[in-house]
Amino acid sequence: MNIVYASDDGYAACLSVSILSLMEHNESEELCFHILSDGISEEHRRMLREEIEDEGKSVIFYELSDLSGELSERVPGMDTGRFRTTTLARLLMGSILPETVTKALYLDADTVILQSIHDLYRTRLGQKAAAMAPEPSIYPAHRDFLGLSPEEPYCNAGVLLLNLALWREEGCEEQCFSYYRSMQGRLPFNDQDILNAVLRGRLKLLPQRYNFFSNYYYFRFRSFLSRSPWYRSCESEESFWEAKHHPTIVHFAGDERPWLFGNRSHYRRAYDYFLSRTPFSGRRRERGRELYLQLYHGMNLLSFCFPALRFRIGDRYYRKSFQREAEKETTERQGGR
Repeated sequence: MNIVYASDDGYAACLSVSILSLMEHNESEELCFHILSDGISEEHRRMLREEIEDEGKSVIFYELSDLSGELSERVPGMDTGRFRTTTLARLLMGSILPETVTKALYLDADTVILQSIHDLYRTRLGQKAAAMAPEPSIYPAHRDFLGLSPEEPYCNAGVLLLNLALWREEGCEEQCFSYYRSMQGRLPFNDQDILNAVLRGRLKLLPQRYNFFSNYYYFRFRSFLSRSPWYRSCESEESFWEAKHHPTIVHFAGDERPWLFGNRSHYRRAYDYFLSRTPFSGRRRERGRELYLQLYHGMNLLSFCFPALRFRIGDRYYRKSFQREAEKETTERQGGR
């Protein structure tokens, strides 16, 4: 199995947790880790290498220090917003990884693996370029922005199974950057939006258990159907319940992060367990956001009791963010005159 991560130095501990949890639940598998490094320090590289090689697995680091310049050339006017430029590294896997790697599983560093990924990795892709799990909580206005029809799913790129042979053969990398240029490098969710737009009709849907958002614990299946009717073709009430209580991969999306002091994530114990066994054990949770996390947890509880209200709050936030970006773009254009 070729497993790909992209991380900066600040996420090294989180990355270590994800890697250890994956190795523990896949001991019999031959694993090669490909780590796209956005400035991971030599000390942290050493710690990660020892962690992996002590388990008899292999690792290759790829330094992305020159990536920002290359991406700026390929996407003039690029603006990744609150995300680091290297969030786009996923789009370059076909170029960065050796030609001998024809299939790869990309995982966000803020994931914890709780079961074997044997069946996930061996998902048959056929003539599909990639496989991702759905994101039924996506803002309806954002789907409209991307031009998705009511029946088309929107997927999350935090877990991405890539058919690299077909990806290279069909020139998907250049298609992605061509689309990004056509959007003037301004997409709220960057490469995730690109993949959803460019790979329409070429995406295989993965079960939700392979990419279960930690804050989905507070949602009911029926609540997602009211927001995203297309979700019924992806999941059933039974499979969603199974994903919630027995996920294969937990993705700590949202602000209730387990490394923050005051977080109440339902899955934080899994993160703490693996952290205690990594070279980063003993690392204290980050302080300073306790009040915000209390409010955020209250919003998660609202998701369970009053999902419609929770969705309205999220949609309002999205519209305001979109408006701010539009105003920023207008100001920049006027300033360039």
